[in-house]
Amino acid sequence: MRGEPVKGKDDRKTKRRKLKKVLRKVKDDFSVRAEKYERYQNTFEGRNSFSKTDTDATFMRMKEDHMKNGQLKPGYNLQIATENQFVLHYDVFSNPTDTKTLLPFFETYPHDVKTVVADAGYSSEENFLRLNESNVSHLIKYAMFDKEQKKRV
Repeated sequence: MRGEPVKGKDDRKTKRRKLKKVLRKVKDDFSVRAEKYERYQNTFEGRNSFSKTDTDATFMRMKEDHMKNGQLKPGYNLQIATENQFVLHYDVFSNPTDTKTLLPFFETYPHDVKTVVADAGYSSEENFLRLNESNVSHLIKYAMFDKEQKKRV
């Protein structure tokens, strides 16, 4: 009975067709997507996003958002070291946050660093510890400074 072709409606036939349909979908659709997602994972390089047209760029919230709707645009994070209004060094990062760019920026800095002055965007425990270990004096406002300075009613 196993070798005979089945005519008409049969449960075995419909089960076999459903299984073939699922297998075809896995082969044609899911495996292609899995390969694409694996390529994307390699492109991320520790970031949360990247632009398909410029894979080195990361999506960031830009300050000149004219529509005020929080639109994300692909961009880079430019870091500049200055002294007496002269640019001494610059570097470009694909990381959107300043806290994670401070230490890599100073690794590329060609001169001896004595003092670092930066805003609260660079404040992190890791940055403070590493600067202290390197005997670099720093004036970086920590994140909760403004909140602590406000008078409590």
